[in-house]
Amino acid sequence: MEYLLIDAGGTSTKVFVHDGEKIVRQYKYEPASVDKVGPYKSVLRLSNIVSIFNKKFDRIAISLAGIDSEVMVKEVKGQLYPRLSKYADKVIIEHDAHVVLMSNADKGCITIAGTGSIVYGFDGSQRIIKGDRGWLVGDICSGFWLGREFLHELLREFQGLSNDRSLTQFSTFKTEEDLVRFLYKNSCNPAKIAQFSVNLLNAIRQNNIKAIRILNNCMSEFSTLVQMVCKAVNSNVVYYFGGMYESPVYVSFFKRELEKKGIKSVKSRSVINGLLRLLEL
Repeated sequence: MEYLLIDAGGTSTKVFVHDGEKIVRQYKYEPASVDKVGPYKSVLRLSNIVSIFNKKFDRIAISLAGIDSEVMVKEVKGQLYPRLSKYADKVIIEHDAHVVLMSNADKGCITIAGTGSIVYGFDGSQRIIKGDRGWLVGDICSGFWLGREFLHELLREFQGLSNDRSLTQFSTFKTEEDLVRFLYKNSCNPAKIAQFSVNLLNAIRQNNIKAIRILNNCMSEFSTLVQMVCKAVNSNVVYYFGGMYESPVYVSFFKRELEKKGIKSVKSRSVINGLLRLLEL
């Protein structure tokens, strides 16, 4: 027996081959999140990834970020199922946040924070989504959000709008012109902007007041969204998952804000558990 498990996110697409007992092979490809690359590229990339194996699997499970509306779900699934049907008799495509929840519990609240972010809940019948909604106006406290805020403050320093030029030392940009050139070339590239969240977190480790304020502000709002979803699903526990939680600084701010609200935060189990549950293994 061989099963193909795919975690398609905004930073990368992780692929696992499972023999029914354990992972036997794993790979990493370009991101295929619908909200990061668009539905057309997402479908194309996922189809290409599966076709690379040139074989039929017993089942395929896909955790896909960005399918947040019924219209988008129908559009993406409607294109993917026919393309993938020859590679497995059973193909299941599910929202990545729901797969993360399934990795830990049947119902409850989870957060994902990577390039983008989401607070997601399921009470057994209804799905609740807060935050999220893409990098343009949403994704509070995501890598993109923090990277953008870092660059925004950096520009203010270069332009003399801030007497405190303390963030400059945490940047490789020597002049305002260097920064502007980068922004004009990468303003619509969420992954590139998200990389600067690392600069912000480095500044926090050095007790930079500006950087601490930025993270405090977003965590206050982010934790309020978690509180709302926890209340809706009648839980005082949130499971967290994603690249931003690899930072001890980020996790400490996250946990502290939730503790104030009486909510316990628990690191999520591997998304592989949720993908296997989708396939009823």
